[in-house]
Amino acid sequence: MNIFSAIINEPANQLLLNHLIRADGQEDLCFATYVPGKGSNRFTGILSAVILPNHDERNLHGNVGFLPHYFERVMEIAAKRKEGIAFLHSHPGPGWQGMSDDDVVAETRLSPSVSGLTGLPLLGLTLGTDGSWSGRFWIKDEFEKRKYNRQWCDTIRVIGKKLSITYNDALLPPIFDATRQMRTISAWGGKTQEDLSRLKIGIVGLGSVGSIVAEILARTGIANFTLIDFDSVEDKNLDRLTNVFADDVGKAKVQAVANGIHKSATAPKVTINCCEYSICEKEGFEMALNCDILFSCVDRPWPRQVLNFIAYAHLISVIDGGILVRTNKKNTNIVGAEWKAQTVGYKRACLECLGQYKTENAVLEMSGKLDDPEYIKGLNKANFLDAHENVFVFSSHLASMEVLQMMILFIAPSGIADVGQQLYHFVLGSMDAEQNKPCYENCFFQSVTGKGDYSNVTVYAQHPVAVKARLKREQAAKKLLSAESKQPQHYTWLQKLLRKLFK
Repeated sequence: MNIFSAIINEPANQLLLNHLIRADGQEDLCFATYVPGKGSNRFTGILSAVILPNHDERNLHGNVGFLPHYFERVMEIAAKRKEGIAFLHSHPGPGWQGMSDDDVVAETRLSPSVSGLTGLPLLGLTLGTDGSWSGRFWIKDEFEKRKYNRQWCDTIRVIGKKLSITYNDALLPPIFDATRQMRTISAWGGKTQEDLSRLKIGIVGLGSVGSIVAEILARTGIANFTLIDFDSVEDKNLDRLTNVFADDVGKAKVQAVANGIHKSATAPKVTINCCEYSICEKEGFEMALNCDILFSCVDRPWPRQVLNFIAYAHLISVIDGGILVRTNKKNTNIVGAEWKAQTVGYKRACLECLGQYKTENAVLEMSGKLDDPEYIKGLNKANFLDAHENVFVFSSHLASMEVLQMMILFIAPSGIADVGQQLYHFVLGSMDAEQNKPCYENCFFQSVTGKGDYSNVTVYAQHPVAVKARLKREQAAKKLLSAESKQPQHYTWLQKLLRKLFK
């Protein structure tokens, strides 16, 4: 792990603000427990239970100190919950906070006991007077037995209806060009653009909707992308994919779309992590956990189920959408078309309860039956798949709706961070919105909210279709290399030169 972060749900955040920011200006402290969420290269501490001090468990004297029996009580609670420990305190200033010598001494002294009891590193969190958080983990040194090294978080996230992020400028500076983004900045100001530029966005599914989402975000100034899709570009995709062309046929979709992002990006530096796996495979799942926001641009039940799980267990908001096209029996005339966009996650209804997929169909797909021609021959595909492939004009509108859902989640214009599920009717040219729709009683996903890696659920597995797609690309690449190796040396050299010139 080389990136660290922490996430706090809004009720816990409000409780901590009320306790740690005092009217008398006095610094204060408390403890909490957390559970881990481990991505492929990001370790996140998901705050679980706030443990406020009793009146006799700390000394307030300008600075603040806790008494031994408070820490003993915290250790007992953490051991019972089998969770990590976070130590939180306030500072008398705004913004991301550094550490005083006393802060360093206190946290280094706590680290061995915390690590020994919980098996997890101590999470230190500091609150500024403006509600900004800063944080670090204390990681045991590989070589020195009693030494613990401080690893600063690059972000601390607070999730409610709105997603708020405090960035560590030293690790994650703003990446934007005011000249290129003059018009964009005029809509919401430089500070918001700075924060947008640092978002880590994951796009799952790089088909018609996903490729357009990537294009919109690239031009909006997003600088950090994770692209997750196992599939390859085919001829039949060329009428629906943005910035993907005939010479991309046979390439992994993530690679083709990444090339398009580099061409369209307005941020001066763009980082793109390409994952040629399904979100339903371990590699894709763990890549998704590195992100702040995920776009669900898939039309299958299993990947939707996985994304639904991530939205709740790991508190990573998911922007989802889908298109349904209805034609007459001969497929010669359109009868109707609708598309939906919704944000799911903390304090929102989940994808299953919103009717975006069915668990039984996700199980069928996981078993491979939805890809078995003999099994699905007699089934009504409309029960588990979109009735038709997306077409570009519909996909472009849905992609813009999904990006607008993201902007509302993060910017909260006029204080509104949730516009509900939006349904657009193509024939009528009208849009419906349904807000505050709850999950059904006893919804499984609400029960795993914020449990991260401790949810005791594994939603990924082997994905034979994805394996087959990667193998096909690998075989095609080997065939090309073999053909090139048989060419005369001068021809191979010329071929490479021409490729370099016309890439």
